Amino acid sequence: MSTTDHPAKPDHELFTLKVRSTSRALGSQAKLAAWAGVSRSQTTRWVDGETQPSPDAARAVTDLEFIVSRARMVWDDAVIPDWLSGHNAFLDGATPLEMVRQGRTSEVLDAITGDETGVYA
Repeated sequence: MSTTDHPAKPDHELFTLKVRSTSRALGSQAKLAAWAGVSRSQTTRWVDGETQPSPDAARAVTDLEFIVSRARMVWDDAVIPDWLSGHNAFLDGATPLEMVRQGRTSEVLDAITGDETGVYA
């Protein structure tokens, strides 16, 4: 039986930290909810432990939190929201948020590394 048949439930405390981190990077839990394609109250229910995110939502939030954490190693927190929503030459004009939502996190990591090392697309 594979893990896709029975995906693991995210650890509540860890997932709460991820929701808070990504919400802070995007500006609010409402913005995170819009990005994740869930209702505004859903992120609050996740944080409060009232509901579990779907496997797709959990994966998206986890990937975004990873990108945000990596971006914080390169830029100040004030820069990250604009970088996430800005069109990026390393991503052929797509935004990092679009790419993460499509599951293309590795390409976003490459874009961070490219910016960090001064390689231009």
